[in-house]
Amino acid sequence: MLDDIPDSPSREAYLWLVRAHEALVGEFQALFRHEKITPTQFNVLRILIQAEPEGVSCSRISRELIHRVPDVTRLLDRMERNGLIRRERNPRDRRVVLAFLEEKGRQLCRRLYQPIAAVHAGQFSALSDSEKVQLARLLRKAVEE
Repeated sequence: MLDDIPDSPSREAYLWLVRAHEALVGEFQALFRHEKITPTQFNVLRILIQAEPEGVSCSRISRELIHRVPDVTRLLDRMERNGLIRRERNPRDRRVVLAFLEEKGRQLCRRLYQPIAAVHAGQFSALSDSEKVQLARLLRKAVEE
């Protein structure tokens, strides 16, 4: 029967993880909405700023995104139209398209670092540093195994 869903530590962990996700992500959505970008667009900016100046292939961006999107090309199209990034063919392999930060994207990314750090600090203020490290380790273990 549907009303006999068994309780288990795994189910409990999953439900609290989903609740935590919903509670935590809302603050970031508001922050990014104020800047007229999505969390996924910020994620692309973060990937690109860490790879400067050599650029990043579209396939690598797709692999490194925290939130998977079905069409990275359209995501990058929007970001390019908004002046945040530019794309160029790799001169060594014309099949590969590289993405680079434009100055507008770089400034936006840097401007958001401090507000993001403040949100993180507030969201996890109830945990000690060692608890935060343990939480991250446990979540990584759950995802990678």
